[in-house]
Amino acid sequence: MHFPASNSFWLPRFNQTRKLKWFGLQTLLGFVCTISLPLPGQAAETVHFSYGLFERSVAVASLEAYAEDGTVHSDLAFFLGFLTPEVREEFRTALRTSHQLSPVVVSQSFYEPMGEKALGYVGNLIQTGKRQNGLQALRSALILAAAQPGGFTLIDVLRQFPTQGMRIDLRVALNALRQGEAFFQETNAVITGIEQLARQSESASAIEPTDIPDLRQPGGVQFSKQTLILEDKRRNRTYPVDLYLPQTSSSVPASVPVIVLSHGLGSSRADFADVAEHIASYGFAVALPEHIGSNHDLQQAVLAGRASEIFHVREFIDRPLDIRFLLDQLEQRNQSEWQGRLNLEQVAAAGHSFGGYTVLVLGGATVDFAHLRQDCQQDSFIDFLNPSLLLQCRALELESSSTAVQQLTQGLQDERINFIIAFNPVNASIFGPQGLSQVQIPVVIGASGYDPAAPIVPEQAHSFTWLTAPEKYLLLARGGAHIPQLTAMINRILSPSLDPQQLEEEITLFRSNVRALLLAFLQLYLADRTEYERYLEPFNIQTLGDPPFQFSLIRSLSAEQLTQMLEK
Repeated sequence: MHFPASNSFWLPRFNQTRKLKWFGLQTLLGFVCTISLPLPGQAAETVHFSYGLFERSVAVASLEAYAEDGTVHSDLAFFLGFLTPEVREEFRTALRTSHQLSPVVVSQSFYEPMGEKALGYVGNLIQTGKRQNGLQALRSALILAAAQPGGFTLIDVLRQFPTQGMRIDLRVALNALRQGEAFFQETNAVITGIEQLARQSESASAIEPTDIPDLRQPGGVQFSKQTLILEDKRRNRTYPVDLYLPQTSSSVPASVPVIVLSHGLGSSRADFADVAEHIASYGFAVALPEHIGSNHDLQQAVLAGRASEIFHVREFIDRPLDIRFLLDQLEQRNQSEWQGRLNLEQVAAAGHSFGGYTVLVLGGATVDFAHLRQDCQQDSFIDFLNPSLLLQCRALELESSSTAVQQLTQGLQDERINFIIAFNPVNASIFGPQGLSQVQIPVVIGASGYDPAAPIVPEQAHSFTWLTAPEKYLLLARGGAHIPQLTAMINRILSPSLDPQQLEEEITLFRSNVRALLLAFLQLYLADRTEYERYLEPFNIQTLGDPPFQFSLIRSLSAEQLTQMLEK
């Protein structure tokens, strides 16, 4: 997945009690301000806060006066009395802050199926005056507010709300805050638990500089890049692939291993060009396919109003088939175009987010529709904290096709792939224990501590316990988020005193370390370079990076151990 990094709701406040409480208030404000065509002549005049039979109200005009010059009317004074002076000022700032969004972008984002589903969660909290789900009202209010020239504020959204009253159900809000707090505490407990397990398995042998090269530095192999245009006539699908091919030299074997990189939802193959170049410089052939039904171009088409969905639901099938067809084409062209340079018996597949799902399928994972349906029917606020579930639940639409169900339940594994790496995969609900137990080749699951799109709990932690592959790894990056932009934004908020230039340098080093770790796994499992096994020992993994970008690596995590972490 590739989510915009603009919603303050997703920012974790681990071990910061005061911020967590204010975080709850920000959540309520953020729901109104950032998530949501009125009926002619109607607009919200009052915001009602209800808790069962109890109800207090504040006029929108009172909020407007407070935002403009700090005037506190009597109806607002009741609510402000619960806030500290510092939080009051933050609340006033939130009311006055201007946002600049295109109404087309807003409209397309929340008419798109996943955006509409997410807004439905918010509508349980922010309701119409007659206590109906506020989905449609929120959406129309934000569209009209965004259409105003010069940006819009929270007050503008309230003024555009299409009923005379907006109702905030405090029971729903408090329950959401309790669930949110428990969610963050569980996440922090799991991160701490994984780090403790990694330390317990430390070896005393550190890597000496002379043992192996610094994998963060580019290798010495020259390579060429070419773009292939593949046409799969059976699927009526034409898509580009960038191929990075090492040049012949005395240090490069005559037949080189191949790794395929699968990008995430709303991303593109270009986002992994730096990774491909780095790996190719060490003598690996790298292929970057463009998944045209779920890439950046399609996302931009939706935001521009030229398309209605940010991904096609058949991508659950087409993505793995893209890579299978790619490998078929490489086999056919290997002798005639590359003189047999590609070793297609030594293939790895690595993917990020939706690409993580893709490579797990290629490694043998199967879709468990019963497990997925159960998770998707819960409809709780916790689901809102895991946006990747919105993506996974779309696969249920394929149940109407017997062919699709057969493909996904019997599997789309490619036997040529003998090693997979899934970074921040969306996978737990769609595969479940039964589907993930089918993976029997070496597998690495990468997780980030600050991932708001595919959080470690439940996505990677639970799924790792379900894997039964003889060789498996869970690689945790404590300070990382889902994408670099989110990593930078979250760490700026959690560490506001950190120098921006220093943060940028640390993120650059963090990405360099990730490339090095990926390369170490490829050297071990594709090139059969056993000396790199020491690079992947827990002690050496933890020497990479500085806080907050710390790595931990474990090879075992039982369901009982995970349960104990969650109960702490």
